[in-house]
Amino acid sequence: MSKPDSLNIEATQVGKAQKDFGNTAVIPADYEALFAEYPAMLELLKRLNSETGKLIRKEAYQACAKRLRMLKKQGGKKAIIFEDEYGMELFQDYATYMHRPRGINFVQQMLNSNRYPEGSMERSLLQGMAQAMFSIFMVKELVPPGGFIAWDTFSGKEFFVLDSRISKQDVISGLFGLRIFPFKTAWMHTGAAIPLTMADIPNAKALNKELSQNDQRDLNEGTIFIWRGLVAREKEEGEEG
Repeated sequence: MSKPDSLNIEATQVGKAQKDFGNTAVIPADYEALFAEYPAMLELLKRLNSETGKLIRKEAYQACAKRLRMLKKQGGKKAIIFEDEYGMELFQDYATYMHRPRGINFVQQMLNSNRYPEGSMERSLLQGMAQAMFSIFMVKELVPPGGFIAWDTFSGKEFFVLDSRISKQDVISGLFGLRIFPFKTAWMHTGAAIPLTMADIPNAKALNKELSQNDQRDLNEGTIFIWRGLVAREKEEGEEG
């Protein structure tokens, strides 16, 4: 999979694909209990991401920055350049989950360290995080008070995703680059959501394709390039205005 500035998923319109959602997601019977637990899980997710980030060395960050075209020379030294604060969040998420120096990412390394005992909430959440997958999802339905049904534009599968931001917006049929992972009877996402438009993905349909790790990495990179291009254009327009 290439790394374009727009993502061409296949030759048919998304509007047609919207009529053919498959593998319908089921809203969990324990949704109310999951939602009550979700804020604490979000805080735990942030802490685990922070602790996992400590495993990432300078060389790994630079390797990721090179792939994402963020590595520049300043004053004779290599530096990672970010367009904005959210760009840093997207970069950290990518490095944590997509860089696999020995065939496993840093979340799996943290899990393998056995820092947290069996049965602990930390280990349970890490086990889900280690199964994270990146794709482009369309928001099929908002499910108050804090969830939505996401349709994977590649596999055609649906997922019920707990969420505190996307579910609060008017984004039915909206497209997002997301990394989701299983949590009990539902799914969560890592927080680094990349909003996309039909201009970014002019043609799309469910390909009934499960993306490989390399496919996911390339897709993740492509969506970050799109985000960076959007931020750059907005800055240019602001300067011209």
